[in-house]
Amino acid sequence: MKKRILKVSALLICICLLFSGCSSVTSLLSGENETIDYKIENGEAIVTGVPNKSTVTKIVIPDKYEGVPVTKIADFAATNLEYVTEFHIGKNVEEIGVWALENNQHIKEYKVDEANEYYCDIDGVIYTKDMKTVVFFPPAKEGEYVVADGVEQIRTKAFYKCGKITKVILPDSIKFINEKAFFRCGSLEDINFPNGLEQIGKDAFAYCTALTKVTLPESIQEIQEYAFYNCTNLLEVNIDANESNILLREKWYPTNNGLDITELKINWQK
Repeated sequence: MKKRILKVSALLICICLLFSGCSSVTSLLSGENETIDYKIENGEAIVTGVPNKSTVTKIVIPDKYEGVPVTKIADFAATNLEYVTEFHIGKNVEEIGVWALENNQHIKEYKVDEANEYYCDIDGVIYTKDMKTVVFFPPAKEGEYVVADGVEQIRTKAFYKCGKITKVILPDSIKFINEKAFFRCGSLEDINFPNGLEQIGKDAFAYCTALTKVTLPESIQEIQEYAFYNCTNLLEVNIDANESNILLREKWYPTNNGLDITELKINWQK
């Protein structure tokens, strides 16, 4: 009888340990999910923070959280990540803040679920689904990059602190290069400004110190303030337009920390 009780007790202990083990695994998985912070508003989940730990090199934004769709990555939710090399975006994300993914220096590629109706990825770069806008470029991507045909604008901060890119080829469809689009792209030596370009935003090329010469097209209508701020080696700016036809904001031209560069030549072609 005692042996039977001992056997039953041992069996119960084993069962408890087994379930305890399962509970630990479930807790661990739950803990991994909880490392992404959310807030729920109007039946939708918004990503407000992701882990910045050496043990986390890949972030996956899920389709749902607590049964509701994850629809937004908020500003500053995933910025300044020191270890992440790959970032995946779920199918329900319909809004990515302009500061949502900034300055993640080790990210080599972004991936977007193919079922997402709002965004897609091409060679690791995030575009809007209609391919009209470049949204985010991975900062660890190196060398030359050709923006897809049909794109009309480079979104605000799209190439922000992408310090390894050396050349960008823009398609003829580009109309707008928005605020801080290429801010602190310190290795960018060459970029074309195609016919059809209408506006260059504030600080768009600030601190692009490797640029030495640019030519702006006849179609340009506005260059906003500090567009080429602190581009200290950009000493030749050619503009195929009449100065009087362009809205030129404060200190739009290359400067040295806001001070005029005596060697700078601005050549108006018409």
